[in-house]
Amino acid sequence: MFRSRARSQVRLPARRARRLANRLAIAITLLAAACDSPTVVRPDFAYDPTELTGGLLYRWSTGARVRVFVEPMIAGSVDLAGAVQRAVASWNAVPQEREFTLDVVTNRDLADVIVYDRSTPQPVVTGSCPFNPSGAAGYTYFCPLGSRAERLRPIGSTLLTTAIVIRVDMTTTVTQAALDALVAHEMGHAVGIGGHSPQTTDVMYTRPTVRTPTDRDRNTLRNLLGRAADITL
Repeated sequence: MFRSRARSQVRLPARRARRLANRLAIAITLLAAACDSPTVVRPDFAYDPTELTGGLLYRWSTGARVRVFVEPMIAGSVDLAGAVQRAVASWNAVPQEREFTLDVVTNRDLADVIVYDRSTPQPVVTGSCPFNPSGAAGYTYFCPLGSRAERLRPIGSTLLTTAIVIRVDMTTTVTQAALDALVAHEMGHAVGIGGHSPQTTDVMYTRPTVRTPTDRDRNTLRNLLGRAADITL
């Protein structure tokens, strides 16, 4: 123990010293209580986020920067890149503790997520799981290998970087609003919602008509982000 050689000391009157000690005890008690309290209150999910995955919960590792690439297209009446930008912004607003950040990038070889339309060639080499979008308007694909998602190689690259591929069929979306709703829905799958909402007004309904996550969608994602993942993307 270190002992000071200075003989002078500051002495407090006994009553004041007791009041200070009581205040200090209260402050320490409050501090201890604050340390024991959770920093985030997780809402209940509004629908099962593992309905499509056999009960397995998947999500990005906490704090992940998720790079999203959109395959270029000839300009038309609806804009896929714009729809992706808007979906990224709306889902980025949901996490409470920056559990992930979606970031649109211009280099396909570095992308964690690739979005493309069926009119363009498949942008990655298929992984170990069957890739079968069939006639779906929107199709989100990843292949779990144990507790991790398999990394796929973009066409023309030597790097295994991509975890998720989103294919949309823009022939089913004649308006920009319809495309925005479809892309927002598929991006919801890409950030961890492996289920569909039974509520027609949610973006994660099977045939979405809204373009941004509702409170029910947000609560479902916030709940799963606070849980341990069975599969890390």
